[in-house]
Amino acid sequence: MNRREVREAALCMIFDYSFHSDDIDGNEQLELYLDNFQDKDEKNISEELRSDEYFTKVYFGVISNIDELDAIIEANSKKWSSKRISRVSRSILRLALYEIRYVDDIPEEVSINEAVELAKKFDADESYSFVNGILGAYVRGEKK
Repeated sequence: MNRREVREAALCMIFDYSFHSDDIDGNEQLELYLDNFQDKDEKNISEELRSDEYFTKVYFGVISNIDELDAIIEANSKKWSSKRISRVSRSILRLALYEIRYVDDIPEEVSINEAVELAKKFDADESYSFVNGILGAYVRGEKK
């Protein structure tokens, strides 16, 4: 799998976690997901994902830092109530913010671009500009 495909799988896990974080721990959720994950050709690729360092680092990194990431989203979405942010957009923002803050080998611009592409693919038509705006505001604010 290439990095974009792995990032999409991580997004699916992060999105799913937003529904089940009170019911099941992150490790158990990961195992359930990987045991049932199939690619577009119905091929089970759980071993490939299970051994992918980026996938596990990002998934566990996001759920371990979820409160911090959500606080960053809140701080940079001044005109939006957190209740108005879709679960998909929130999951994309969590993933991108984690990459920007904690993954050294991915440039900020790449994380932002990938987040915009994920929003275009998985969320409402206008959500990509919202995601871009939040991430841009965060990056500009961090550099001050």
